[in-house]
Amino acid sequence: MSKNQHLSLETCYGKDISPFKSVIMSSQEARFINEQANLGFIKLDQKPTTIAIQKFKDGKLVIIKEGDAV
Repeated sequence: MSKNQHLSLETCYGKDISPFKSVIMSSQEARFINEQANLGFIKLDQKPTTIAIQKFKDGKLVIIKEGDAV
C-alpha cells in the first residue's frame, strides 16, 4: 500500500474526527470523484480513493452538520 493511500489514526484524531467518520467522508468523496470522471468532467491520474484520502489529509473535506449554513 502506498503511503498516500494510508489514513492513520493520528491523522483522524488530529482533525478531531473519528476514524469511522473519516473513512465515510473519504469514501463518499471517492465515489463523487469517480462519478465525475465517468461523466468526463475530470481526468484522473490517480485512483479516486487516493485523491479522496489526500483531500482529507489536506483538510479539503469538511463535515456539514444539520443546521449549518451551506
